[in-house]
Amino acid sequence: MKGKGNAQKVKAFFKKNIYYIVMIVCILAIAAMITVAVVLGGEETAPTPTPTPTPGDVTDQNPPDDSDAVNPGDDDTNTPVDGTPEPIVFIVPVEGATVIKDYAMDSLVWSATLKQYSVHPGIDFQGAEGAVALAAYEGVVTEVTYDQLNGNVVKIDHGDGLVTIYSSLEEPVVTEGQTVEQGAELGVIGTTATKEMSDGNHLHFEVSLNGEICNPYDYLSIGDK
Repeated sequence: MKGKGNAQKVKAFFKKNIYYIVMIVCILAIAAMITVAVVLGGEETAPTPTPTPTPGDVTDQNPPDDSDAVNPGDDDTNTPVDGTPEPIVFIVPVEGATVIKDYAMDSLVWSATLKQYSVHPGIDFQGAEGAVALAAYEGVVTEVTYDQLNGNVVKIDHGDGLVTIYSSLEEPVVTEGQTVEQGAELGVIGTTATKEMSDGNHLHFEVSLNGEICNPYDYLSIGDK
């Protein structure tokens, strides 16, 4: 009879406190689930340790990229050592010619045609009949004109403000905008420049730099520099 009474007391206790017992069981179940999740998640996200390389072990080492490295021998062979451009050197614009009147801007020279002394802004080259004027240097023909005093005139732009001027030509054989090489034929020399008719067949040759007349000997390979 005593055991039966204890069973009734336990049954009465559970019946009275069933709500609290259920809450405790649920809480314990949730705690267990959280614990399992934390343990499993920690195992999945744990970083893999990186082995420390030992001396001599280069299998996992990346060699340096030297694709952009500068080779000391890879320099521009077209650039002079001192960095200065090569000087421009003109050829004589008439083959086998004779200088009959020199460049003279600091002194006066006699003009047989005008019968007076005056400065002379170029060099007059006299050649044989039929001799041709040649481009002193490569460039672009910028003007092919005619006027009574200078005759037929060809101007060539060599870049950087440097221009050569060829006067007293017979009919020129080049046109404006044409690119010419050094030594290209421009036309036969003649007497079309009436201000120098008495000098016979010749080429009047001038050089200008940035619009100012300069000494042709600064660029020619002949005469005094």
